Amino acid sequence: MDENINNIIAQKNASPRNSLGWQIVWFSGHLVVVYGSVLFCTPWIAGLVRRVMMMAGKPISQSGFEFLLDHIFLFSFMPALLLGLFLFKFGHKAALLVWIPCAAILGYKFMTFPSPSIFSSQFSAAYHHYFEGAFMMPDLGPQDDYLALASGDAIRALAQLQITAPFYAAIGYCVGSLVGNRLGLTQKISDQIEQWESSRFQREGEAGDVEESSSTDGHAVRREPASR
Repeated sequence: MDENINNIIAQKNASPRNSLGWQIVWFSGHLVVVYGSVLFCTPWIAGLVRRVMMMAGKPISQSGFEFLLDHIFLFSFMPALLLGLFLFKFGHKAALLVWIPCAAILGYKFMTFPSPSIFSSQFSAAYHHYFEGAFMMPDLGPQDDYLALASGDAIRALAQLQITAPFYAAIGYCVGSLVGNRLGLTQKISDQIEQWESSRFQREGEAGDVEESSSTDGHAVRREPASR
């Protein structure tokens, strides 16, 4: 029995999709998903949440930019977490490694961030630039001066969107992949869908048998006068 299990595991590990080339393909795909979630999902979800809160009567003094940036961890971590829950089956081992390049980029930028002066701490300046909130970025209308986006807060916001947010998203994606693999979430959903489809087909088949039976009985009734 143990030999059979070991043979099955060996065959699975020897599958072409577990080769190094496939793992690189899976890794690249997962990395694209992480950056895509930051680029598209993060600002969209932040705007949606802000609009819903305002419609619910909760006053929000922050602009759209400020609301997004002050909650950037939440709006980048959670979408990637949900994506990881459902996409982990595509190269699970590769999905658990997407945090490495994001962390490497953030670490390099953090360590090489220039100190504003010889009297200031380089660590404090880098931490403020890449992690702290409290942004002052009002929403700009058509008549506003877009040169205001060149302010220090705008540069800091761009750095957090391009460097910090992908790191948060990568962590969320890895956590989602790990949890999804442990819970077998995708398999459970697939089993539920198959069960629903089989029950639906069964009901349709039973309904078809009833219609066929009714049609057969009708033909039999109509033939009786002719036989007389």
